[in-house]
Amino acid sequence: MLAIGAATLVAGTALADSGGTSLRDVYDAGRCMVDRDRAAAVTLLQTLPLDGDAADLSSLPGAVAERCARGLESIAVLHLRGAIAQALFFRDFDGFGTEPRRSVPMANLDLPVQASPGGTPTADLYRWGDCLVRNDALRAERLLAAPVGSRNEAAAIERMRDYMAACTPRGAEFAVQPSELRSVLAQQAYHNMYRYWTDQLSSVGH
Repeated sequence: MLAIGAATLVAGTALADSGGTSLRDVYDAGRCMVDRDRAAAVTLLQTLPLDGDAADLSSLPGAVAERCARGLESIAVLHLRGAIAQALFFRDFDGFGTEPRRSVPMANLDLPVQASPGGTPTADLYRWGDCLVRNDALRAERLLAAPVGSRNEAAAIERMRDYMAACTPRGAEFAVQPSELRSVLAQQAYHNMYRYWTDQLSSVGH
């Protein structure tokens, strides 16, 4: 479960463990799924809950699951969502500031972006990530382009700290692991581009 903690910061190890599977392996699997069968990967992403324990891979074609997830132990939902979204972001858009590739339809991830009464901690965290992406798109993209758990990832996170504080809703305090931050930013990066190119958003970043 995503944590609401005592301060607005990113703490902990960048290379989280997902049921014995390294985060790098999860992101490799997500990229493999998108490369092998983008439609199946999109369907899986759209059906996974926003947060939870082990991801259900039963909707993937057997060949894709065998090729991409073979040998992986239980994969946390949040990590797999981020891995697929990151692969889609760079495949469909090649980063911010580029037109989407017209060969495939964009995917609507239907993520929380509007505040609502009685919102959950998970929804609040996704909205926080949306604010980060819209206001610090360049550094968000640099984080996603950096290898998982690398010094470049840590440097990108450090440079985003001012916006992390500015985007935190009044009265809310987040304690977020780097693996959680990467996942949420990857999802919101794709979703912001989708919203922009479907005329639901006037701009992405500043």
